[in-house]
Amino acid sequence: MSGAAFTIGSRRALVLAVGVLPFGIVYGVAAADSGVGAGPGLLGSLAIFAGASQLSLLELHLDGAAWTVAVGTALVINARFILYSAALSPAFTEFPAPWRFGLCHLMTDQAATLSLIEFDTQRDPVERRWFYLGAALTLFGFWQFGTLVGILGGAQVPDGLQLGFIIPLMFTALSAPAIRDRPAVTAAVVSVGVTIGTSWLPAGTNILLGALIGVATGALVTPTGTRT
Repeated sequence: MSGAAFTIGSRRALVLAVGVLPFGIVYGVAAADSGVGAGPGLLGSLAIFAGASQLSLLELHLDGAAWTVAVGTALVINARFILYSAALSPAFTEFPAPWRFGLCHLMTDQAATLSLIEFDTQRDPVERRWFYLGAALTLFGFWQFGTLVGILGGAQVPDGLQLGFIIPLMFTALSAPAIRDRPAVTAAVVSVGVTIGTSWLPAGTNILLGALIGVATGALVTPTGTRT
């Protein structure tokens, strides 16, 4: 085991994991209040491990939506992971099969972005996978702990407490180190503009649309000789 790479990944994810914790608590409280029950609520965090999707599933369940609508909404929200998978695939192809399949379940926005930044300079496949595991497990642990606190600890979130600002703040912290050149700046600006301009779209599809158009724009303005 490459303990150093694991520790570095865990340490870099720690600050972001602290921001994940309150959302885990919010989900736990919502699961308990929805009548789903502690067991299914916790199982949802373990099996799905996608906060926005889990909260949407609960909301749609309470609204009496058909399961096809609920699952379809969750899939749309999580469609952004297709982009992360494509970006990480060159590194993941060098991992043994058990690692590839195991690490996929632990993928989050934070773990993927931290790893992409690290992989830009770290070329050793062994170091790469242990870094990813350290970052991903740290985030996974904080989310599960937050869920458990919310479900079993009787946590109450004050009505006036607004947590939404943490999401753009977290993504700004994640994205800033990767914005180093003109294509990246262009992609970021276009992505933000499209996301805000299409905020009326349902189920978070504006985020996916902004990401897709941002990536396409960045590719278009990248000089041909620098594309890989």
